[in-house]
Amino acid sequence: MFSNYYFLKRLASALREKTIALTLIDCFSQNKDELIIGLAGESVEFWIRANLDPNISIISFPDTIARARKNSVDLFPALKGSKVVDCSVFTFDRSFKITFEKKRSLIFKMHGRRANVLLEEENSISEIFRNSLSNDLTLDTKSLNKDIKVDEATFAKSDFSPVVHIPALGKEVKSYWDAHFSHLSDSERWAEFQKLLDQLETNPIFLDEEEGTLSLLPTESAEEATNPIEAANWLHSKRTRSFYFDREKVQVKSQLEGLIKKTENYIFKTSEKLRLVQAQRSPEEVANIIMANLTIINQGLSNVVLNDMYTNDFIEIKLNPKLSPQKNAENLYRKSKNRHQEISMFQKNIEEKQQKIASLNQQIAALETLENSKELKLFLKSTSLGKSKEKTEKNKPYHKFTKDDWIILVGKNAKTNDELTLKVATKNDLWLHAKDVSGSHVVIKERPGQNYPIHIIEYAAGLAAFNSKRKTDSLCPVIYTPKKFVRKPKGSLPGAVIVEKEEVLMIEPSEG
Repeated sequence: MFSNYYFLKRLASALREKTIALTLIDCFSQNKDELIIGLAGESVEFWIRANLDPNISIISFPDTIARARKNSVDLFPALKGSKVVDCSVFTFDRSFKITFEKKRSLIFKMHGRRANVLLEEENSISEIFRNSLSNDLTLDTKSLNKDIKVDEATFAKSDFSPVVHIPALGKEVKSYWDAHFSHLSDSERWAEFQKLLDQLETNPIFLDEEEGTLSLLPTESAEEATNPIEAANWLHSKRTRSFYFDREKVQVKSQLEGLIKKTENYIFKTSEKLRLVQAQRSPEEVANIIMANLTIINQGLSNVVLNDMYTNDFIEIKLNPKLSPQKNAENLYRKSKNRHQEISMFQKNIEEKQQKIASLNQQIAALETLENSKELKLFLKSTSLGKSKEKTEKNKPYHKFTKDDWIILVGKNAKTNDELTLKVATKNDLWLHAKDVSGSHVVIKERPGQNYPIHIIEYAAGLAAFNSKRKTDSLCPVIYTPKKFVRKPKGSLPGAVIVEKEEVLMIEPSEG
């Protein structure tokens, strides 16, 4: 209704009665796209709240406003202490203004997505509320008054369409006209147009509780009101409640859909890894071939060609020349055990993620049934989709990464490195650090009963390299060891530790 000239005409008249001789005591914003104006006189206050979000653009008149102690900013300071001398609507436009002393006015330009509040001084715009609409600074306010002739000849030039003739009648009038009178002859439409304007001038205001709409034209099962200020407050309550609830529902649904997409990507990548691992020759089979041919394998060979008893063909096997054939076979048996654990882990992770997708789809279905903000708040609490967890993470001494459900923690700076290593990490966690340079401490959290897979160690080592002074090197040496072999000498600098036992891995730096 704030796009309907005739409603703004009534509203401006009601505001004139309420605000004449009141003094502007406050003008501020504490929410994006929301302007608060406080007026006061002897033992009376009057508040105006203009919500100029491009998707809603609505004004209300609350009994009182509690200004926040933080995150609020004063606006239009030139008006403070000025008295209201008039309130009027711009002819056939969706704008009205409150006029103050010294030829100053606040213009409420209710032009839908381009709604704004402008400060006019000496017939020119000096300040605007929504600075993104910079063209408003050069607006000629005289152009807001539309010179529209309401006669049959001019109406005919508009193809006998009320909204073409007077655009500020808005969509509501167009819908009403199309539903009732668009089929009539030209002369009949002219007669109905005259009646329509009379209705817009004199009808009560219709409040449709079910639809949450306000209209100057009759609707089914609507209550009648006469006070435009009270009607505006009613509409604000209905529309903002619905608008912000619907918007938050869309945001939550988008968040859930994002989690589904992320989980589907994880399943795809993990399935590819599983396929590649399963396609590789089992180290156990290679170890069995070595053990079956121990008598013909000489010590110190780097490779050997043997009969493959599984395929009845020959196979070339790489060996560590420093180890005996039996030790080479033992290493392969150990790798085979890790391979079985890795395959089992991949399969378990895929199954868990598939269950997660099913759960997320159930949450989306439940979200669609919610009808109010209270239900949505309970839903967010039950699904842990709120922001409390995110705020907690920001206060932690590390950045958290996950890789195939392994948790990897990266210290933020020298001070938090100490906290991560000495307070967060446990003795069997794997600790990593770029060798011989300053950088972040990195910790892989242990999973009881599971060995650290090599690809997880390599991933964490890449993070350690990237978060060090060797981040630009093509390859960086990274040391790793159980955290129990890391200690901090008394009096040492923040982040400085001694490592008593270590292994070294050459790795390309990676930000994860």
